Amino acid sequence: MKLARLIWRNAIRNRRRTILTIASIAVSIFLIGTLQAVLTSLYSTGNNSGQGDLRVVVHRSTSITQPLPEYYKQRIESVPGVKYVVGVQWFGGQYIDASNFFANFAADSQNFLKVYDDYQVPPDEASAWENERTAALVGKKLMEKYHWKIGQTITLKGTIFPINPELTIRAVYTDPSDSSQEQALYFHWDYFNELLNEANTVGTFTVKVDNAQDVPRVMDAIDAMFRNTAAETKTETEQAFALSFVSMLGNVRLLLTAISAAVVFTILLVAGNTMAMSIRERTGEVAVLKTLGFRRNMILTLLLGESLAIALLGGILGGVGAKLIYAFIVATYSAARFMGFFLALLIAWLVGAGAWMLFAGPTAKGGALKIIRLVATIVGALIGFAVGFGFYNAIGYITNLGGFLGHFTVTMEAVGLCLVIAALVGIVSGLWPALRASRISIAEALRFVG
Repeated sequence: MKLARLIWRNAIRNRRRTILTIASIAVSIFLIGTLQAVLTSLYSTGNNSGQGDLRVVVHRSTSITQPLPEYYKQRIESVPGVKYVVGVQWFGGQYIDASNFFANFAADSQNFLKVYDDYQVPPDEASAWENERTAALVGKKLMEKYHWKIGQTITLKGTIFPINPELTIRAVYTDPSDSSQEQALYFHWDYFNELLNEANTVGTFTVKVDNAQDVPRVMDAIDAMFRNTAAETKTETEQAFALSFVSMLGNVRLLLTAISAAVVFTILLVAGNTMAMSIRERTGEVAVLKTLGFRRNMILTLLLGESLAIALLGGILGGVGAKLIYAFIVATYSAARFMGFFLALLIAWLVGAGAWMLFAGPTAKGGALKIIRLVATIVGALIGFAVGFGFYNAIGYITNLGGFLGHFTVTMEAVGLCLVIAALVGIVSGLWPALRASRISIAEALRFVG
């Protein structure tokens, strides 16, 4: 206990330098946590929810942008093990203008809710949607975003197809297993096909299989059925199909890992420089400690413990802070956006306090330096508020769109990784200066002038 107190006393001796070091490590760890959240969100896009493991997606083997003939549906239904088949066509329309974009599909309403059994819809609303040609099924989050109501009529402007379907909202779905899926709109494929003068094509077919054991066999049977035809198919699990969109972005995992490695290297430079300066300044004290009977291992523990304490504190602030801040933004952006004001105030206070401390010292108590300190604090607080408020709205807007970043969260595993990185940074950055100081002789240490 006394050793821990001594380590802490040494760490906060130069408070300004220690706090700035902790802050730099915390910001770097926060960035690493953010990159991990991006990776988690991208690759959780393919995670199955509900009975997603029983769904497979059939699309054109040459490209997902090329459609399949609609009559393939009847042939797929004849494959043993297939329970339901639903045709789905990405429409990609806009609501009012390009700034109001969300996922919208033309889908076969028959058996749609049996295939996508993750979606929960009140029976009366489900019946209304299935039986009305121009009806639309809308996710709850999308309804809240645009403040739509049941029975409201909206128009989607076609960007891919030269049609502008007028739709009446008849049903709202929720997805208890994954609320990020509640940001899409579905309307009748029959209505879509009618507006296109009976084109009779479908983008993909979503197939629900009887049981998980039949999935590989059904996938092979479907592709074999259409092999050597004008429109050959490729059948994938729903998870693999979703991840194929992520793969179009390139090797994102390698890119983000490289960025994380660069951030870690930067932390090492900052922490290493801080520890080298701190230990060099106390070389004479090391001689005194050795004179008092402190052994080499004890001095090494003191100095290395100081480096580890500073790095871990920065890691806790950055890793746990990232988890709490992003969870706060995701939870409040749609329901209570004014809460972003409080996050902006917190960041303004932190930046302002940092600016105030940066100009601390005896010379800052009078004259022009006092005015400079005050002005720097106010300007820093204003910049912090603007950055905090902008950050809140930017992250909230991106995550509220759903899609690849619909699952944006810093997991406990990511927090653990951040703490491990912080601990390694503390050990690596402090090891050589601490070893050098612990091995120096008393006479050499007393002669040292740094």
